Amino acid sequence: MKKRTILCLLIYCVVLRVAALSAAPLDTVSFDRLSQLQQKQKRLTLVLIGTEWCKYCEAMERYITADWPQAIEQGYYFLKLDVEEKEPINFNKHLFYYRPTGASTGLHELATYLGTDQSGSLSFPTICILSEENELLFRYQGFLRKEELGRILMQLLSD
Repeated sequence: MKKRTILCLLIYCVVLRVAALSAAPLDTVSFDRLSQLQQKQKRLTLVLIGTEWCKYCEAMERYITADWPQAIEQGYYFLKLDVEEKEPINFNKHLFYYRPTGASTGLHELATYLGTDQSGSLSFPTICILSEENELLFRYQGFLRKEELGRILMQLLSD
């Protein structure tokens, strides 16, 4: 009995691992490619603004790529924006640059442009959803639970 249970658990773990490895990864696009993709097929754009060192940003990215890939692939282009990115980014026919704020710190202008709220604050993670014309439809600063994120993604697709 014990051997059968262990064997079943082992088979179950192997099947889960194979399924996880065979799942297609979510296609993350760059800002440079976005305009070309929008010309071919209009979609909403989901932008995750964060940093490499932010654990909440990592968790949000995991939710997006692991829990909602079908919804995103069907109706969204997914972009990640690291606020500490040093390369210029062309978006909406405008070039955005990294602006140092100290000896080894700084912010990318595009992160500030998309992620700053009405009070002038920027926090991580920030989720922005843009229309097919790159107009801001939705912005949320902070961590969203996967259920809330899924509800928002589906609601904006149905509008």
